[in-house]
Amino acid sequence: MASLTRMLYRFAGAVRRAAREESFVAIVSAAIALVLTGTAVYTLGEGWSLVDGFYFAVCTLTTSSIADPDLMLTHGVLKIFTALYVLTGIGILVEVARQLGVGFVKMREEYKATIRAKVEHVHDRRHKDDPPATPSAQ
Repeated sequence: MASLTRMLYRFAGAVRRAAREESFVAIVSAAIALVLTGTAVYTLGEGWSLVDGFYFAVCTLTTSSIADPDLMLTHGVLKIFTALYVLTGIGILVEVARQLGVGFVKMREEYKATIRAKVEHVHDRRHKDDPPATPSAQ
């Protein structure tokens, strides 16, 4: 349980750090719009429930093979839409993952810099009153 909590904490930190970048909000918005578009198209186009449309849209975008075998596309137009949907969607989701990765790396760098600064501050305070170093006699 502790490792799950730690992972979620780090993920949230990476999201917060990535969200500082202007392009992150735009790309996440595009990903959300893409899932909503796919959900609407599959729900209306095949007459599926909203849950089935959402499930199919997400399974298609993530290229997972766990799709429900009962959910089959029967219209040629939807098959063409799906091909374009996948080509567009994979690029968007990869960019979201890339930006989260960059956010995680930057978050770790900031954390290490903060720790380094604290250690140096404590070290400087501790050795403030030390006499200056004298060159050793040879």
